[in-house]
Amino acid sequence: MAKARSPEYPLIGLKEAVDKVSAAYAKDYQNKVPRVVLAEHMGYKTLNGKSLGVLSAVGKYGLIEGRGDESRVSDLAVTIIAHPPGTPERLAALKEAAGRPELFAELDGRFQGGRVSDSAIRAWMLQQKFIPLAADTALRSYRETKQLVEAESGGYVPADEHPQEVPPMNPPAAQHGAKTPFVPPPPTPPKPGMLQEVFTLEEGPVTFSVPATLSPESYQDMADRIEIFMRGLKRRSDAEAARRRSDRDDVPE
Repeated sequence: MAKARSPEYPLIGLKEAVDKVSAAYAKDYQNKVPRVVLAEHMGYKTLNGKSLGVLSAVGKYGLIEGRGDESRVSDLAVTIIAHPPGTPERLAALKEAAGRPELFAELDGRFQGGRVSDSAIRAWMLQQKFIPLAADTALRSYRETKQLVEAESGGYVPADEHPQEVPPMNPPAAQHGAKTPFVPPPPTPPKPGMLQEVFTLEEGPVTFSVPATLSPESYQDMADRIEIFMRGLKRRSDAEAARRRSDRDDVPE
């Protein structure tokens, strides 16, 4: 009788893991902190089944290291965070992280870098004594991880292979009015005494930086100015939406 297996696999894909560790890095950089603090930075209030599973997944990709009160964002994670998409340094780090989970490395070797149907991978997992729910979760994380690497490099290369020539971040010249794609700059740590929050929209990253200590009067001034600024953004957004509707209406049928 085959021995039952307790599968080890990341509960989330690499993209979500990078987002989570980026949020932690924006708050505490590479300082050693308790795991509960890392979980809070990643959006969880306590250490529970969900947050512990996410922390475990981020660790399996090599993006955090240490144990207990000595946990920190890893150098590998900082390499991914610090370099813009498409750069050789970020691609190499992403491929290394993608190959860190033992199960993913095994799947890459067994199925030629994942070039096989989901049904074939799932059937193999079930034969390895994965329960169906675990097989489905592991397969989803594996595919999401490969999609991230494919999106940034134009094709997944297993971590133990040397990366091929990296395509340029921007096309050498715009053709037929095509716009140069936006490449976000690497995040920069805030100055001492400042708090910084970074989150990403479809159009690019948004960085919010404020003094760590504000008087009630300064807080109200800031809130008022942000409200005015957001109203201006809303007008621009509405105008852009109206322009797009007009462009669609002007297209002959």
